[in-house]
Amino acid sequence: MVHPYIVNTVNACVLIIAGLVGYFGNAANPPTALIAPAFGVLLLACTYHLRKHNSFVLNTVTALTLLMGITTILRIDPDTFSWNMKNTLLLLIGISCFIAVAFYIGTFIRERRMRNNTIYKDDL
Repeated sequence: MVHPYIVNTVNACVLIIAGLVGYFGNAANPPTALIAPAFGVLLLACTYHLRKHNSFVLNTVTALTLLMGITTILRIDPDTFSWNMKNTLLLLIGISCFIAVAFYIGTFIRERRMRNNTIYKDDL
């Protein structure tokens, strides 16, 4: 299983890059396109604490990432869906968040099964 801080870093980079592509790719430069990069920077700030195995930060990052994935997917209108850049970037951001949450939950389950925190012994 991949460690949460690695998944967090990859997810944050996806959010930053996709958000900036959406912002600069649109001639109107919508300010809502900067929500994803701002959230990506926020997640990158939490990476240090995830590396130190702070469970409160891990739980908070999991909840916020799930919330970001849900709100991003809900921004897509299924009635007028077409494969344009906006919808593709929204799908990419949403799927990236859901995959990150799946890895976080997998880490939770694996840690509970071991009960002695040996999951993190290889990177301490």
